Amino acid sequence: MLKIKKILFAIDLDSKDISPAEGALKVAQMFDSEIHFLYVNDIHAGFRHPTDREDAVALRLKEEISDELLSASRIVYAVAKGDLADEIVKYCKDNEIDLVIVGHKNRPRIYGKVFDSPDIKIVEAVNLPVLVIPNK
Repeated sequence: MLKIKKILFAIDLDSKDISPAEGALKVAQMFDSEIHFLYVNDIHAGFRHPTDREDAVALRLKEEISDELLSASRIVYAVAKGDLADEIVKYCKDNEIDLVIVGHKNRPRIYGKVFDSPDIKIVEAVNLPVLVIPNK
């Protein structure tokens, strides 16, 4: 059986729908894994962006997810600043992550032709299993 000790969920704090985070917590519980919630702040956002602290990540999850689910999980909150895919690859290496979970937002077809989706960038960058959970 696949041994998954540590899971990374790449969270977008600017998204109105963080429902995939709840799914990621449930997956972590299924595998009895520690889950790391990582927010990567874009390098162009500026030094004092309000979400470049771990407590901002924790607060956002507490606003949306039940205390019961959060308290039953082993959670690490983390932030990084830089290119999304590069920072996730680095974090996975530094923290011995076994599985990466990302949310996926359906976008209009024209958007997909012009821009890369963050979840696709992550899938292509990491050399680990990736689970994609669609937003509601």
